[in-house]
Order: sequence, then C-alpha cells, then structure tokens
Amino acid sequence: MTTAAKEAEMMKVSRELFTDGIPLSADVFTRLPSGQYLCIGRKGDASNLATLHMVAEKKADLFVRKDDYPHVVAFNLNLIGKTVKNENISPQVKVSLIRGVTDSAISDLTERGIFVGSYEKCRQITGFIQDTTNQIQDFNKFLETFNKLPGDLVTHSLATTVISMLICEQMNITMKATLEKVAMGALLHDIGMKEIPRALLEKPRMEWTEDEVLYYESHTLRGVEILRDMKEIPADVLAIVLEHHENALGLGFPRRLRDIKTNPLARIVAVADCFVDLMYDPRREGEQRTPEEAIHFIEFGMGQPFNKPAFIALKQLLHITNLQKKIASNG
Repeated sequence: MTTAAKEAEMMKVSRELFTDGIPLSADVFTRLPSGQYLCIGRKGDASNLATLHMVAEKKADLFVRKDDYPHVVAFNLNLIGKTVKNENISPQVKVSLIRGVTDSAISDLTERGIFVGSYEKCRQITGFIQDTTNQIQDFNKFLETFNKLPGDLVTHSLATTVISMLICEQMNITMKATLEKVAMGALLHDIGMKEIPRALLEKPRMEWTEDEVLYYESHTLRGVEILRDMKEIPADVLAIVLEHHENALGLGFPRRLRDIKTNPLARIVAVADCFVDLMYDPRREGEQRTPEEAIHFIEFGMGQPFNKPAFIALKQLLHITNLQKKIASNG
C-alpha cells in the first residue's frame, strides 16, 4: 500500500488515549520522517507506549486507523465507566481520559480542514473542557451518563463543543461563566440519545416512519430529564440540551421556537451541531461533507435557518482556516 493511501486511512490521536498496562484497543502507529507509518503497538497487547523514548520525549505523533477511532473512543469511555466507582482512582485520572478523547477530537477537526488554532490554543480548549467537566460536583454520575453514549456520538459531542468554543471566540464572547455553560451544554447536548435505539440511529432518515421521527425528536426532552437529577447543571445548559434543534425560522423541534424565543447559547450550539453533523454523520457514508461543503449546504441547501450572528461567526472561522491554508502554501 502506498504512503498516500495510508495517509488517507490514518488519524492522529492523543497519547492520553493509551494507558500503560491496559491492552491496546487498536493498532497504534507513528509516522516516520519518510512519511511511512510504523506500527509500534498491536491491538490486544498491553500498552507500554510511554516507555518508548520517542513517545516519552514527545518527539513522535501517534495514529490509529480512522476505522478504528470510534472503537478507541468507546473503549476509553468504557474504561472511564469502570473507574467511576473505584474510589482509589482520583477524579484527575478520570478527567485525563476525557482530555485524551478531546485532544483527538481537535486533531480530527484539524485533519478535516478546520483551523482550530496554534498548539497552545488547542491545549487551552482542551484544558477548558476538562476544567468545565471537573466542576460538576457529581462527577462520577456525569461520567456514568456520558459513558452510555456510543463512541461516534461522543466524538460528535466533543467536536460540537470545540466548534461552539470557536464560534464564541469569533463572537467575542469571553466571560468564563458563559463559556463554561456553552462547553457543558455542547458536551451534553445529545445525552438523550442514549435512550434512542441504536437500530433507529443507524437507519437512513429517509426511511424513518412518522412515529420514528417523533421518537428521535424526543431525545432533547429525554436529555433534560436525565440531567435534572444533577442539581448543579445550570438552567442555560438544560436550555441548550432542549433547544439545540430549534432554529431561527421556527421549523426545528421540539417546540418550533423562533430565534428570538430560543436561549442565546442554544443558538450557538445549534449551528455548531448541524455543521459537525454534516461532516461526521455515519449515516451519510459517501456523503460526508468538507467544511466548505457543510457551510454551503447550510446556506443554500437549508436556506440558512440558524441565528445569523452565530452562522456568520462560523463562516468567519472557515475564512480564517482558508487564510491559514494560503499562508502555509506560500511558505
């Protein structure tokens, strides 16, 4: 297989996805200066990546096959779930697993052509999401709930969180308390999906019956009910979970609210959620769009039904991405 073909198959991931002594959930590779990929860990083998000099010294990036990535995410969330009730394992260790998945979500967005920012900016976003989740008093219950989402939905939620943060940056939203609510709401926006049958989620939407559509749309209400038991979840976060499928035209669900009646933070997550869905939805295999195609489809295929300032901020993010590409190509 050629190096170019390999490149298309690989995805850069965080070192924190692999815990020493725990069996690897997929083959792990590093990229040589020649561009070729070298397997440094086989699926099922106990991880000892940290003992490798090039990994320990942070001189090498790690990769897995793109097809394996959802399984790696699911494996790590399952690992989190197993540590939740273990009082001997500190919350910091549990949060570091979330950080590893978040790092990889940022890496995936970068691979898809989204300019997330400098390395320091990426670390800042990752740290912010980590700090936000760590503030939840009933952290173990949060992890148990989040752990019940399938791996691909976790990837979607994390990518939606990162895009929501970047939209906030373009909208000059800087208040920490507000950003924390956006991050938490975006992270949890699809939590109600855990009660939707997997068979329905994998079924093409054009084949859904009217009852199946209504059942799917109930995930917003189900999400709010799940989170009501966590007393420290702010009302704005519950509003994001409830309203992330509403739109400015009043054609969304569950309440068909127009823009002026929806929560301002939910408007941001709504456009980020749709944008990420167009790029990631596994049901659109063969139709997954590039960032440019996703923007074009929202604007012209859907008639741009979202909050205008939030959508303009998303377009500005893509404009910055294209500028960075031009700068890089010009050396």
